[in-house]
Amino acid sequence: MGKSLGIINKLKEKNIKCFETDRFNLDNELMEPYQDDTGYYNIIKPHESSKLKEFFIDVPQRGYYSLFKYFLDGSRYTYKIADMQTADGEYMPIVTAQIGTAICSRNVITGKMKKEVLNRKNLIAFYSHINEEDFIEIKEMIEKCNINGVNFYAIKYNTQTNRSKERPENAAIAKVLKEMHDMEIDLLKDMMKNRKLSSDKMLILDGSLQFLQKDIDDNLFTYVIGVSKSFNPNQRGMFRSKEMHIASALTQLKFGQRTPVMKHTMEANNRVIGAWYLRIRPENMVKNPLDGIIRVEKIAIEDCEKEIGFDTDIINTISYALICERNSTCHGKDPRWCNHLYPVYLTEKMLKESFLNERIFLNIF
Repeated sequence: MGKSLGIINKLKEKNIKCFETDRFNLDNELMEPYQDDTGYYNIIKPHESSKLKEFFIDVPQRGYYSLFKYFLDGSRYTYKIADMQTADGEYMPIVTAQIGTAICSRNVITGKMKKEVLNRKNLIAFYSHINEEDFIEIKEMIEKCNINGVNFYAIKYNTQTNRSKERPENAAIAKVLKEMHDMEIDLLKDMMKNRKLSSDKMLILDGSLQFLQKDIDDNLFTYVIGVSKSFNPNQRGMFRSKEMHIASALTQLKFGQRTPVMKHTMEANNRVIGAWYLRIRPENMVKNPLDGIIRVEKIAIEDCEKEIGFDTDIINTISYALICERNSTCHGKDPRWCNHLYPVYLTEKMLKESFLNERIFLNIF
């Protein structure tokens, strides 16, 4: 690109000990934690109006239809670019990231997809124990730079865990993810402000809804569901036998079946999320026992949804609409094809193709 941000030299000018290391993609080195690991479950009885005792529920077949017009994805690439030494002798990584959020919409008549909005941001994350005055100067210096049209924003990450057990890179990635989720919330606020969402023009958010901060208005999610391609197969606490893992039951889930809605309460603010699992691919068309199973989440908005449960007919309607979304597939183009919904795949593909090439991006530093 012809220019360099020269972040290491800038830090050394501030008398901050900084060490150049191999620059590499953290997404290839560290396993991202499951997003459905927080909160607690209360599922001795299903959290829906029909108190069925079966764990495998046949979703009623109603002919093809779609409830969904909008598809939201957030993506990120994270990299380690250097290490720094703090004043109290801590040796911590400097992490940079490309993050973005995008919404695609689908024409209800033609079925054609188009870009609704695409936002991008580049971040540099420093450990929070950096001197505050130095950080303010470094932040201003970084955010004034424009490298061939590429801008950067400086943020700080912190780790409250035992650093001998957890790599500090995880704390930096968590901070990057929070920035990305904040961008997703901003998009949802714009959608609600412009009244684009309704009961027949719902939005699918790619991922779990458990990332939400406690101060987010739940009403933003009235016409939003979260769909996760991956989930924690070792999740406990969902059965009377508390040691039983959810995956042990899901291996028996048949195509077109779902589980009951499970009440998931977020401890920080008592937000209630209804979560259920749905198989969208025939078992004989996939390789692994959990392939073709997605996790679906919906936030309880009304008091009756929080206390009594979700309307079973609405849950079945959403579930069948998701089954209808299983085709076309991205088979051969994405290894996660069997858990992907094609409109979400197209949104994710559009967003990721907007990121800078990794080699070009790392050479900026």
